[in-house]
Amino acid sequence: MIHVQSDGVLERIQRQAEAAPQWLPRILKVQMEFLGKLIRSQMQAELAEHRVTGQLASSVRFEYDEGVQELAVGPTRKYGRWDAGAILELGTRPIPRAPWAPIRVWSNFRGLPAFPVWHKIRTRGVAAHPFLDRTLQASEGYIEGAAQRIADAMAVTIVLRGETAK
Repeated sequence: MIHVQSDGVLERIQRQAEAAPQWLPRILKVQMEFLGKLIRSQMQAELAEHRVTGQLASSVRFEYDEGVQELAVGPTRKYGRWDAGAILELGTRPIPRAPWAPIRVWSNFRGLPAFPVWHKIRTRGVAAHPFLDRTLQASEGYIEGAAQRIADAMAVTIVLRGETAK
C-alpha cells in the first residue's frame, strides 16, 4: 500500500488560489491602468497625422472599470453635439450646412483651397480616417505584456504568498 502525505504546500496554494477574488482585483487595476496610459499614448500618436489644433489627441482618456474589468480608451472631444473621434473614424454623409470657418482653418493648415473642401463636405461628406484599428494593432505588444505581467503576478501570489506568510 502507498501512502502520500502532504507537507501543507499544496493546501496553501489551494487556499491562496481560492482567495483570488480578494487579491486579483488589485493586480488587475494596477496593470490595466498602466496599459491604459500606454494605449492612450499610442492613440495620440495615431491621431497626430490628422492634427490641426491638437485638441482631439489631447482629449484622449482612459478609464478602467473595476466592476466589469473593462478598459476603455478614446477621445472625448466634441464638435457641438457630435463625437469628433467618431467623425474621424467613420466619416460622415453630406453635411449640407457645413460651417465655413472651421473648414477654412483646416484647409489653410493643410495648404488647400477652402472652397473645394467645403463643397465636398457639403455634397459628399467627410472621408473616414480610421485610427482605432491602427491603435489596437500598434498596441498588441503592450496588451500581451500586460497579460504576461498579470499572469506572473498571479503565479507569484498563489505560489509564494502563502509561503512568505509563515
